[in-house]
Amino acid sequence: MRIDFLTCDGSDRLILIFAGWSTDAALYAHIAVPGWDVAVVSGDDLLPPDWSSVAAYGTIYLYAWSMGVHFAMRLLPEEIQPVACYALNGTPLPCHDTLGIPRNIFLGTADGLTPRSLEKFRMRMCGSSALYRELAGRFTEVNTERLASQLREVAAYSGPLRKLPWRAAYVSEDDRIFPPENQRRAWNGVAEIRSLEGAHYADLGDILRLTVFDTGRVGSRFSRSMDTYTQHAHAQRMIAERLASMLSERVQEARIDSLIEIGCGTGLFTYAWSRLLTARKAHFMDLCELPRFGVSEEEQYTTGDAERGIKELAAEAPGSVDAIVSASAIQWFSNPAAFLRDCLRLLRPGGVLAVSTFAPGNLPELHGLRPDPMHYPSAEELRDYLKDFSEVSVFQENVEIDFTTPLEALRHLRLTGVTGSGAQAGAAGIRRFAANYPVNERGRYSLTFKPIYLLARRGFSRLDRKI
Repeated sequence: MRIDFLTCDGSDRLILIFAGWSTDAALYAHIAVPGWDVAVVSGDDLLPPDWSSVAAYGTIYLYAWSMGVHFAMRLLPEEIQPVACYALNGTPLPCHDTLGIPRNIFLGTADGLTPRSLEKFRMRMCGSSALYRELAGRFTEVNTERLASQLREVAAYSGPLRKLPWRAAYVSEDDRIFPPENQRRAWNGVAEIRSLEGAHYADLGDILRLTVFDTGRVGSRFSRSMDTYTQHAHAQRMIAERLASMLSERVQEARIDSLIEIGCGTGLFTYAWSRLLTARKAHFMDLCELPRFGVSEEEQYTTGDAERGIKELAAEAPGSVDAIVSASAIQWFSNPAAFLRDCLRLLRPGGVLAVSTFAPGNLPELHGLRPDPMHYPSAEELRDYLKDFSEVSVFQENVEIDFTTPLEALRHLRLTGVTGSGAQAGAAGIRRFAANYPVNERGRYSLTFKPIYLLARRGFSRLDRKI
């Protein structure tokens, strides 16, 4: 197999696509994700490619379509650790009567493969002649004998398959290649199963928009809500006050030398912590241009991607900061585990980390209203991310905000920018949402936030040797 880069602009983040059988990078030529490089693994054999071009990336999101699921689990080496993996109309065992393509059909395809039968396969894959004609220019010429041999080798394989961090498996309801019921059976208990309309071929670009944050869009939506955020962000205010109180209990002196705050917004958390402690130097980072807070003697403001900003500072000045703090922001990060490792490097020995994020199941009332790229690590996962810190505390609670109507709840989300980068529901979806919104025991309509608070300290002797 081989690796073709569609985008290679020097990013430290990579979208790694495993193409389906009989397709290559040409099928994905339209894929582009701001801030990410994009590479496609494809081929008509099962020989591992040269992985050196992939191994250097710090954050990798893996997408596997059709037989690409099997290829990924069979070929990706252990030293390459994706942060997240998504399957699209494929299973780990593609030649299987109940967990993939029925064996007689799979082997029959191999035995009868000709250029004409491959064309028929691709038409069935597309679900319509119109879509097939639209995509025809992106199907490259192939060697059917080699493709048939590849199918037989897949069918005969009984070796190990790598366990990957599958977040979701997308299943098309009209898939005529991998039976949808077999896909659901294969992914049950392994990944969240999400249904799609359409045939076996589904545009990966649509899946990427559901699973990768567009930081530009997130920043734009929060910018538009800046004037209304402070007035309406009741849950966020409660979370900020709680986190500030926890931070003040961890900081040994009321005055520290340096602090970095990430995702400051209008300053709810900034003003909360500054009432309890003083930082001589404060560095504020956000996707949006920030107001001037005036809470420290020296203040620095950075507009941009805080994940990259912290990584760069950790490389330039390790062990130089007394506290790193953030309220309700890191859930937008593409690789929170790597971010927390960079925080550890940046903190001085004894320095404090105080961060809030959200737990799985956050805002359950919105489930089904719109697709959302948000992935919330569990408290256990977050604790594992903090394993090299000392004095680690992870605390979770629920914060409910009541509204008089479902549409008032939606309006609240818009006014606080919580709509983020997820796709927006249409008018019909909003009507269904309003009609099915549950009434709570108080006769109101709730939004339930599930904050998790992370408090930790960089230790001295033991951790200094690790960094």
